[in-house]
Amino acid sequence: MNFSFLLWVIPAYIANSAATFSKYVPWKRHPVDFGLVLGDGRRLLGDGKTFEGLFIGVLLGTAAGYIVFTPFGLPYNPFLISLGALLGDMVGSFAKRRIGLPRGDPAPVLDQLDFILGALALAGPFTAAETAIIILITPLIHGAANIIGYFIGVKNEPW
Repeated sequence: MNFSFLLWVIPAYIANSAATFSKYVPWKRHPVDFGLVLGDGRRLLGDGKTFEGLFIGVLLGTAAGYIVFTPFGLPYNPFLISLGALLGDMVGSFAKRRIGLPRGDPAPVLDQLDFILGALALAGPFTAAETAIIILITPLIHGAANIIGYFIGVKNEPW
């Protein structure tokens, strides 16, 4: 098996991580859900999902993808991978709000897989074995990246 498909995850991981950099923009951030509260009294997504984070995440994930894919001649679309990752993360936030979890609370499995499943849904032309490998390694990489992000100060929680 050729494992070059593992490079495909780089834009998804970068986009998911880079979206947190929006907390450093020098202006008020704008939530993707425009503050919409649903009939259950909870926000659609919450203040953590912003247009600034979406833009930064997609931009940096796409750039990372082109940097990695071009030398190897890989045919993947880093823009779709990055966008899919952040849309998947938003679906995860939607699910967390519906079950009553406040922003920042952990949701094991969902927190580790929502973004990669979104990326796979939007841009993942893989075999079942390749998809399984991506899904199996993601929680390990995601956990390590979150701990690093927490210790360098870009994440508020280590999960």
